Amino acid sequence: MPPTPTDREAARAANRARFARLIARPDADIDLATGAFLVAADDRPGLDQRPTLDRLEQLADRVRARFERGDSEAVVIDRLHSVLYREVGFRGPSATELADADNSLLDRVVERRTGLPISLAVVELEIGWRLGLPLSGVGLPGHFIVGGPDGALYDPAGAGRHLTRDDCQALLRRSLGPGVLFHAGMVRPVGRREILARMLRNLRAARLAERDWPAALGIIELLTIVEPTDVDHGRDRGLLLGRMGRFSEGIRLLSGYLEQQPESVDADDVQTVIEIFRGRRN
Repeated sequence: MPPTPTDREAARAANRARFARLIARPDADIDLATGAFLVAADDRPGLDQRPTLDRLEQLADRVRARFERGDSEAVVIDRLHSVLYREVGFRGPSATELADADNSLLDRVVERRTGLPISLAVVELEIGWRLGLPLSGVGLPGHFIVGGPDGALYDPAGAGRHLTRDDCQALLRRSLGPGVLFHAGMVRPVGRREILARMLRNLRAARLAERDWPAALGIIELLTIVEPTDVDHGRDRGLLLGRMGRFSEGIRLLSGYLEQQPESVDADDVQTVIEIFRGRRN
């Protein structure tokens, strides 16, 4: 029997509570794979985390079989990339696949071996950490890469290729245009909480492009857990509630946004939306 709306809401609430407990931990103690899975599980009752975690463990074991005790970290990283990108075939999405929300759902990424750069980075980080590698996520503007020992940089969406400074500039040019110049501050390691926030923003964009308002609302509610002081999330929730016909709730959130941000550049537009919602209430 398919889950009832009540069942789905109870499952979502339980998932949210688990996510909130995870996010409340010190950043270094956040289990990134579990956090990414909980993002993927929003509004998907009964989704089992175990197969995804088991697959990550299996991939780590497969890499272990490719190196010997005493091999350098550089050798182990090379074996990791060989397994993930050449043997198993993890890759970034093609142009026609780019907007697919599955590229941001960890279980689907592991199953389909296709994901956005940050999703591939999560897979690489989780396997690398299981192998004892000092890897970190790096939030290059417009792209996401992986940092390694001695300042090394790798591109998960480029089959793990080693990146030079010129390569990073080329990635910036491709995603943001020629006016943005690379500097060392762009490749600082980012925390696990920040990685999850960036994954949520990608998924929010995908759900909005699909015009799936309930799913987009759920993602913004998760994002609010990660970034509770960002008042824009309240505005965005209000707009989506209005699109779903829940005008009174939308008005409350949008009015709260204006109280907190009376001088915001979009204040007049938000007030106009509030008036439209008031006219549509039953």
